[in-house]
Amino acid sequence: MLLECRHCGAPLDVRDGERTARCRYCGTTSAAGSLRTVAPRTPPDWRPPPRWTPPIHVPADSRVTLRYHRTRSLIMVLILLGAALPVAIGVFMSATASTGRRATGLVGSGGRALGPGGLAPEKLAAVTMRERAQDLAKLPGATLNGTSVRVPLSGPAWSAIGFEWDPAHPEHVRQFYLSCPSAHPAYGEVRSRLEKLLPKRWNGDHFHWSGASLTFGPTSGVLHVGVDAPSGRGDQANPNWKEQVEAMWSVVQSAALGLPVQVNAAAVRDHLGGGYPLTALARVDVEADVDASAAAVKKVFPGAFPVKRGRLAYSVPLAHPWLGEAEFNWENARGARLSTVYIGPLGKGMIAEHQDQISACVGAGFGIKPRVNESDYLAKDRDYTYAPAGGGEIRIYRHLVTIELRDPPMPKASWEKALAILDACGR
Repeated sequence: MLLECRHCGAPLDVRDGERTARCRYCGTTSAAGSLRTVAPRTPPDWRPPPRWTPPIHVPADSRVTLRYHRTRSLIMVLILLGAALPVAIGVFMSATASTGRRATGLVGSGGRALGPGGLAPEKLAAVTMRERAQDLAKLPGATLNGTSVRVPLSGPAWSAIGFEWDPAHPEHVRQFYLSCPSAHPAYGEVRSRLEKLLPKRWNGDHFHWSGASLTFGPTSGVLHVGVDAPSGRGDQANPNWKEQVEAMWSVVQSAALGLPVQVNAAAVRDHLGGGYPLTALARVDVEADVDASAAAVKKVFPGAFPVKRGRLAYSVPLAHPWLGEAEFNWENARGARLSTVYIGPLGKGMIAEHQDQISACVGAGFGIKPRVNESDYLAKDRDYTYAPAGGGEIRIYRHLVTIELRDPPMPKASWEKALAILDACGR
């Protein structure tokens, strides 16, 4: 598998079962289980880039380019060469014997002739991700290995594509990757197209939303897409994994393979964090009790699903310059109604730099003054609480905004007004 070095961010080729991973660029040794996975399987044609520039999200200095250091001794090299020689001879003899069976090209699984380099990328336009491993193993040149299929590609950019299945769900691809032997020759162009099609939820070379991720670095030569486990308990379950994989696949087909496919904008919005205006939150029935909460939320936001965190919570992506996610919360009690809505920042971090502006928007919109709480006087940390007439509260902290809908209940007009004010603020 390929893991990301925690210090410099370089891709580390680590074998299954290895407990530690040592970076060949910066020399950092880490516990393998603590590192972020770039690709669950190392593509067969992948090679470590000879030089590596640390991305901005890791501790290493991004201004210093690191060189790859090989550590194998001369004796080890000779041993490896000795072991490889019989294999090389066998491959040569097999290739010589096969010349009588084919006139040109390569022979893929099923005996079909291929052009030099593998399958033409445009043939992947017909792949839906709803195929089984046995189905995609029929592609020319494909290699089936357990729950994964690798297909060599022709063309000047990508050299191979790989598909992987969850053993419990053989009916649908769960992960896939594109690879080339070194840095992608048009990385900047492909990255730009990805950024136009995917929401603004990037952290360096990594995109993530609600269990779906895409990793594409400038020098690793691998574009990997994966989703969290489709089955599990509690927070580990991901009921939307199929929709996420298919939405990601349409984005990758267009942005990375240059295929004339239609990207499913609704799926990107619902399942990859494209987001809604805050005013759309008002369409959820706040009087639905906890047992009816799933139907009430999914009626408006098809990609939302319940997660139990003491309360029952549903996350919804937002399309706003400062605020990126809303979370509906129902108390864990019979007959409980929607109690609190949390509205957090876009990406990881705080809304501290916009806190005063958001507070000013709410104050001006409702024509009321806040109750100010100095949580840390010396650090100048404070939060603002607004109490509209009739009930409920709007609280503006450094890290998020909360809307309290109960004790006493916030009138529907105030709830809708609060969302309209927040949606317009910062635009």
